[in-house]
Amino acid sequence: MNTMNGCIAHKINEQSFAIKSGAKTDFFIDNLSGVSSVNAPFYFETIGNNFIASVKITPEFKATYDAGGLLVFDDNKNWIKAAFELTDLGCASVVTVVTDDSSDDCNGESIAQNAAWVRIMRKNQFRSIHYSLDGLMWKMVRYFELSLNRNVNVGVISQSPLGNGCRVVFSDFIITENNCKDLRKGT
Repeated sequence: MNTMNGCIAHKINEQSFAIKSGAKTDFFIDNLSGVSSVNAPFYFETIGNNFIASVKITPEFKATYDAGGLLVFDDNKNWIKAAFELTDLGCASVVTVVTDDSSDDCNGESIAQNAAWVRIMRKNQFRSIHYSLDGLMWKMVRYFELSLNRNVNVGVISQSPLGNGCRVVFSDFIITENNCKDLRKGT
């Protein structure tokens, strides 16, 4: 595994590790406000084929937008983020961000528990994002087309855009080959 932005992954056991972000860390480009952040700790490997990446995320929420997430990173202006985040609505949610020179932002439904699973799937130029509350039953959050380079960096991040840092425990992080026939259903 590789690291970016000073990321240090602390092994907890064979299935889990933790990453703590510093203050004011994020992956987000807001061209309206002029705010651009590409500085959250990132723990990743480079993938050159179709894949499914999934992980259980357990953040220690303290400030709005504190989160842990999956990131598919092409370059400083092109990436996909699926995060379990403490939103500005006052609840935790799976939030997706697609960045193609500028970031969009999409909040999912409110989640009352302290952990969620997320996965990102790539099949050629098509992508889908799903979440689960138990790691077994998955719901699609987003399906879209986005051109990225063949080789992309796929891994996990911890972020704290408004806070002083966020510790996130990641469990059962796995990247496998994508043999799905239906990206919307994930099957």
